[in-house]
Amino acid sequence: MSSIKYALLSLLAREPLSGYDMKQHMNGRVSFFYKINNNQLYPTLAKLEAEGLVQLESHERESYRPARKVYSITDKGIDFLKAWVMEAEEPRSLDDFMLKQYNSWLVEPEAMIGILREKRTEHEERLKIYRAKIAGFREQQAVYPSRDPLFSSIAVIEMGIRNEESYMEWCDRVIEALSKDEI
Repeated sequence: MSSIKYALLSLLAREPLSGYDMKQHMNGRVSFFYKINNNQLYPTLAKLEAEGLVQLESHERESYRPARKVYSITDKGIDFLKAWVMEAEEPRSLDDFMLKQYNSWLVEPEAMIGILREKRTEHEERLKIYRAKIAGFREQQAVYPSRDPLFSSIAVIEMGIRNEESYMEWCDRVIEALSKDEI
């Protein structure tokens, strides 16, 4: 099964949402570690409904807009998501940037330094966003029990913080090595 299904079920396990709301939540909550295209959302949602993993909860209509369909996860969907969480994962990591770095010996060091500085800035900006999200959660409540959805959200964001810090350190290390023309 495509991981997009699990992403949508993950959102609906927290609260009922419309397709539009799911896309907004994907952008605001999980886009740092998982991306979804608009053309994937509605067909996947239809498949989830056909499989009995989600159900149409209501149609909300505003006077000038089409009806908004709100979906919720079913008990079968919750069980399905729980089973997936407990599955063993095949290790994989796709990072096109690292593949490009594997071939960076073909490019002038000065050009690579510029690219690495840009990449470092991207990770620095993402790090600021992650830290702000954690601070926002902590302003609402100092601690979260493990059964609260924000417990898991904070844990994932904390991993994101560590990844960003590590990526920035690596960029600094390679920039230094390129400047010295040796590693």
